[in-house]
Order: sequence, then structure tokens, then C-alpha cells
Amino acid sequence: MDKKTLGVLMLPWLSHGHANRFLELAKRLIHERDNISIYFCSTPIILESIRDIFNRFPTETNSSSLPPPQTRINLVEIRLPETAELPPHLHTTKHLPSHLIPTLSRTFAQSQKSFSAILDTVRPDLLIFDIFQPWAAHLSRERNIPAVVYIGCTVAASLFCHSYFKPGKEFPFPEIRLTNDNRRQKGPKDEQHVQSVLERAALSWQLSDFVITRSFREVESKYINYLSSLVGKEVVPTGSLIPHISNVSAGNSQEVESVMNWLDQRKSQSVVFVSFGSEYFMPYKEMEQLAHGLELSGACFIWVARFPKMNTEGTEGDSKELLRRLAERVGPERGLVVTSWAPQRKILVHCNLGAFLTHCGWSSVIEGMQVGVPMLALPLEWDQPFNAQLMVELGIGIEIPQHGLGNFTGEDVAASIKQILQSESGERVRKNAEDLAEVIRNRKDDEIPYLANKIVELVSHAKES
Repeated sequence: MDKKTLGVLMLPWLSHGHANRFLELAKRLIHERDNISIYFCSTPIILESIRDIFNRFPTETNSSSLPPPQTRINLVEIRLPETAELPPHLHTTKHLPSHLIPTLSRTFAQSQKSFSAILDTVRPDLLIFDIFQPWAAHLSRERNIPAVVYIGCTVAASLFCHSYFKPGKEFPFPEIRLTNDNRRQKGPKDEQHVQSVLERAALSWQLSDFVITRSFREVESKYINYLSSLVGKEVVPTGSLIPHISNVSAGNSQEVESVMNWLDQRKSQSVVFVSFGSEYFMPYKEMEQLAHGLELSGACFIWVARFPKMNTEGTEGDSKELLRRLAERVGPERGLVVTSWAPQRKILVHCNLGAFLTHCGWSSVIEGMQVGVPMLALPLEWDQPFNAQLMVELGIGIEIPQHGLGNFTGEDVAASIKQILQSESGERVRKNAEDLAEVIRNRKDDEIPYLANKIVELVSHAKES
């Protein structure tokens, strides 16, 4: 088996964050084993961005010893049914209004015929699929192809899994909890979507031969072990899987230079970096409170604000005007508002950065952990409240108070900023963040060899049976 080419088909969920996580895993696997080839399956709009990465970094810059990823990463297009509501350029969650995400999920599931054809053409030895696509694992198993689910964070997965398999029983880790303060008020259709997601996740765990998680035992050991006991499968962490900083989209060079020059001119550890990822769009009322809090705090800040391509509520103009007025009031010395792209990785490692105000998407949390920056948590959806609670448990961040997700005040934002930048408790958070980053930097990073061996063993066993 070791001498023969082993084909791995990957099918991430249709978000760039999930696709990037799968892509980094693909790079590590082909580096670890020269007999592994990856077939990376996604929609044309997502593959377009991956081709752009390959074209801009043709020799792979994660480390000088890695081979060019395009030599053994084959991009495979899956075509979703086209509708007026979801044309091909919206076959991704990026720039997609949140109310259309359930529609995208249903449309993706309707592509099973296309995915079956891909399985029959590629004939992979293994499928690595995302937790929202148990239908892909079903199709794979019909062909006697083993399947492994790949999740992001483990703390939220273990809580969701617990609530599904042990309803009514208290989660054994009191630091992580689901309360009215970390839930967003939803209508009946939203609740139905949440239940549907939980059911698909549970089915994905059941169909998987084992579970891959993008995590560290140093951070999530007890949650990894608990999830493993709940699903009856081994849970294998991958480590951070963060690409080298030089391998990240460079954006517009003039914009990047402008942002970094502004940051260079601020005082050490004085700037708050505000970013809610590329796929969450803050409603106007929440932006209004956040803007008020940033102004009230007196701190310098960089705020990266993004808007969906389809703005069905018609508030984008109002939001941009709100940001313009904020920048005008605080002046260019205190505040920088970016509505395009900002070099997040470069900002996070800058010595003048004092805190990272984040929605607690798992990729952002891991990036913050790895560089040792103290974090201000303002979670707004899905796994984010539990990622925020994990940060608080680890002592590397503080959470801005909310009374239901999205229901926060500018006064609480300002008080939290002052606490993390100016208080003794904020200094302890900074020390904890720096200590954890040192642990992460010094770790052996031996998960990928173990994972590669697990994959080879699983495929070998499947071929023998």
C-alpha cells in the first residue's frame, strides 16, 4: 500500500474558511506522504480563488521543503443546480446574505448526482468530507470507499454532540454552556435549520470511520476525548494548519502599505484590531453599538468591515455612512476603517497591536492563539459563543457582555477594551496569551504523520475486507 498512489477526495462545505482548512490539510498530507494525491472538490467560484493562490505562490511558501501543491492537488468542479436566487457566483457563503445559507445548503445536497459521477470518475481510496455533507459519505460508502469527517473546533462539536445524544443532561464541563445570553433570537424557520444542521452533524459522525479536528491537545484535550467517547470514534487533531504568512493573499499592495504604515505610527500595544471574518456581516444596529464603543473607549483601532454582495435589507449605504462618520469624529490619528481587504496576519503579529476584537470564528481564534495576542470576544453565531468561552477558560481573552447574541451596548464594548488594554486583569490575559503562543510554537507538531498513517491503515483495511 505504501508504494502505490493513494487518492484522497476532499469535499469541504461551501465557505472559503472551510475550503482553506481543507486545502492546508491537503498540503500537509502530500508533504508527509509522496504517494498521496488529493482531489479537491468544490464549486467553480471557490476553486477560482484556490487557482489564484496556486498561481501567485507556485512553489508553495509554507516552508522551503514543501513541494508545489498543484503537483498532487487536483481541482475538481462540482456543479450545483442553478436558480435565480442562487446563480453560480453565489455558490459560496462569501458575500452571501445569512438568510440564503439554508438555501445554499439544500442546493448543495441536490448535487448528489454530480458528486456520484465524480466518485465514479475519480475512484478515490478515501473521502474526507465536511460535517454538513453526510450525503457525500452515504454515496462514498455505497461504493465501499471509507469516509472521514473533518471538523473545525472540538469544543462546540462536543457540546452539540452532547445535546443531540444526551438531551436534557448537563454538559460535563461547566465552563462551556448554552444560555439565553449566548443565543441569537431566531424564528421557527431558523430553529428548523439549526435542528437540521444538528441532525446532519450527528449522521456525519456516525458515517465516519474516525474524526479529524483542526485543534491541539494542549488546548482542547478534554473536549477531544469527550467527543471521541460520544461518537465512539477516534478524534485526531491536526494542529493549527495556518499557512505561512507569506502565503496569504496580498490584496492591493497600496492598501496593505497604507494600513501597515498607519499601524507603524501608533504606540506599542495600543491598537485594537476589529475583524469579523470574511463571511459574517454585522447588522446596522450592532455596527452602531460597536462604533459607539470604539469611540467611547478612547483607543486607537483598525476596523475591517465587510458587506454582502446581495444586500436585501438595503442598509449597506447607511452602514457605510455610519463608518464614515465614525472615522470623521475620531480622526485619522485614532481610527482606521477598512471596507475592502486588510492584511490580518501581518496586523496580528505587529508590536503595536494591543488586542484582537473578534467574532471568534475558529480560524481567527487559532490565528490569535498562535501569535499570542489577547482577544476580545464578541461571538455572533453558531460555534462562536463556545469558542469565546474556551478563550476565557484558557485565560487568553475576555468576553464582551451580551444579552442574547447581537444584543450588546457600546458602553460594554468600551469597558471591555479599557479592561484588556489598561487593567491588571488585562495584563494577565496578555501574559497568558503569550505563554500559550510559546507552547504552540514549541510543540513537536507530529499530528500529521500520525494522521497520514491512520489514513493509509484505513485504506489498506478497506481494500483487504
